[in-house]
Amino acid sequence: MESKIDLTGYIRNGLIAILFSTVWFAIENRNYQDTWYTINLVIFAVAVIFLSFLIIRKPDFRRKTDRAFAERKIFSQPAWSAALLVLFFFTFSGELLAEGGARFVILLIWAVLCGALVAYFYPNKNPYYVFASVLLLGGFLYRTGAFVNEVSSSPFSLGWSEGSRFYNASLFFSEKLYGQSLPLPVLHPSRYLMQAFPFLLDINSIILHRIWQVLLWIGLTGWASWLFASKIGKALKLPVFWLSAFCFLFFFQGAVYYHLMVCVILILIGYQKDKPFRTLLFVIVASLWAGISRINWIPVPALLVVSLYLIDRPFNGRDWQGYLKWPVMWSVSGMAVAFGSKQFYQAISGENPAFFDSAFSSDLLWSRLLPNATFVMGVLPAIILVCLPLLILTGWLLRHAKGDKIHWLRWLGLSGILFVFFAGGILVSLKIGGGGDLHNLDAFLVFFLLISLSLLSGRFIADDPAARSHLPDPPRIPGLLLMFVCLVPVLFAFMRSGSWSGEKDLDEQVRLQQIQQAVEVINEIRPGPILFVTERQLLTMGEITGVDIVPEYEKVFLMEMAMGNNMEYLQEFYDLLDDHYYSAIIFDQIKTDIQASWSSFADENNSYVRNVTLPVLMDYQLALSWDQGEINLLISNNQPELMERLRQITIP
Repeated sequence: MESKIDLTGYIRNGLIAILFSTVWFAIENRNYQDTWYTINLVIFAVAVIFLSFLIIRKPDFRRKTDRAFAERKIFSQPAWSAALLVLFFFTFSGELLAEGGARFVILLIWAVLCGALVAYFYPNKNPYYVFASVLLLGGFLYRTGAFVNEVSSSPFSLGWSEGSRFYNASLFFSEKLYGQSLPLPVLHPSRYLMQAFPFLLDINSIILHRIWQVLLWIGLTGWASWLFASKIGKALKLPVFWLSAFCFLFFFQGAVYYHLMVCVILILIGYQKDKPFRTLLFVIVASLWAGISRINWIPVPALLVVSLYLIDRPFNGRDWQGYLKWPVMWSVSGMAVAFGSKQFYQAISGENPAFFDSAFSSDLLWSRLLPNATFVMGVLPAIILVCLPLLILTGWLLRHAKGDKIHWLRWLGLSGILFVFFAGGILVSLKIGGGGDLHNLDAFLVFFLLISLSLLSGRFIADDPAARSHLPDPPRIPGLLLMFVCLVPVLFAFMRSGSWSGEKDLDEQVRLQQIQQAVEVINEIRPGPILFVTERQLLTMGEITGVDIVPEYEKVFLMEMAMGNNMEYLQEFYDLLDDHYYSAIIFDQIKTDIQASWSSFADENNSYVRNVTLPVLMDYQLALSWDQGEINLLISNNQPELMERLRQITIP
């Protein structure tokens, strides 16, 4: 029995994919030329030599295999070997494979090798499917495994804004937690509403809150991915798990935030092309959610339904009113409900309505469009790379489809929707505070995948009842193209690095005790409000006592106002500083340098330094510092007695 698969062509395409990964690694790490960088160059050279040999000599690697040998099932299902590889990546303590790019090169080489071995010993197995299964499973497990480090019992913030999220979530239960009614969060209300669920159950354990946040990320993204695979892409007749894994990784290229996934899930569950009133109900529910999320998500639920309608509903070009009736109804109703929901939330939030949508007044940073210090790839090249493989594959399949005639109105509607979310996402990404990744293009990614999968699966119904899509069988699709469709989302997953560590920072409790001691000294000598600009979750979780919460001037919101140059808000802060209103301030890392454009997030840093840090240091001075300067206690100037007592607290 001789293989019908061109194994030589597969190996050639695999070598091209390996060359791509090694070149990518070399460019990304050109300033960090360590041992693995040299190994990567060796891999590149070997791949070039072997590829040249294949092109020149054209050997045939196919073999004849007897049925008895094939039935031994030796190495017939290698996909799960990716799990061992991922486990090795996260538990390996050496520095050689600490970087995500190096790990990606190894996984890719292993996936290519698995496909070649299976096709060599089992002639009827397609090596490209084996390659895809190993690569996608490895990427899925790696991206999921990256969340492990976010589950920690540390009371301190694990990232710049992590602690702020728990505080914002607590505001929905401020009466119970703080004994006073505080204004609701301005930024991402729907996200924090979801994160507030543990507070509803009286859970104040930070590790359980972190577990809940990880479950939201994985659970909602996984649910939406499964819906895409089972509803949109089911005609592809691919295993639901593998298609779901691809969608999961595709969404995390943004990443698409989990509170946006609520809208996506509601629409995919509720949409039925023959039940417009049922669909309208789900549009309204999803729009209520979108209205309290982000302003650029307001049209998402309605336009998701319109997109599905344009995909499912043929148009004969005659009854325009009848065809457009429901899309118009869904669009008007959805956006009206979303805007109403937004206005209602602002009215009950207890915050100044002027503080909402502060990004409208912030600067545009056009340098973020192309490669820059903040985002090495640049927003535009990155989104092109994300979309290009699927775009080429979709174009290739449409070119080979026969007899499909789609009315221009449907193409125009879908193209217009994509353009709106693409342009809007690019614009938001260029705002100061954005452009560090593709998360502001999240809605565009959802629509792009929806339309692409619909075209690929043949869900797009032709206007001519006699016409049917005749898409080529998957094996006829160019193998190299299939490889790159799977390769790119996995590449983005491996942009994260790190290893699992069960080590506990023994100094954490000491730092916590010293902060508590400092609070007690301040309350004794200079009683008054203590402002926690940072690490506010210590108050939320009850780790620090004796401090009344001050709702204003939390770090993330203070940064938002600084970037938006909201001088009304900032001037009130400056007046309080000048009056030495606060007994003390818990501040984050003190940076006073104005950074040049080649520094990451230089504009954000400079805005915060000018509008926040320097004004604070004019009236307050450093008394104590913890965690290598990440947490700082500032007290007002001319407090010698308080300073002397605080300095007696030993810092580890």
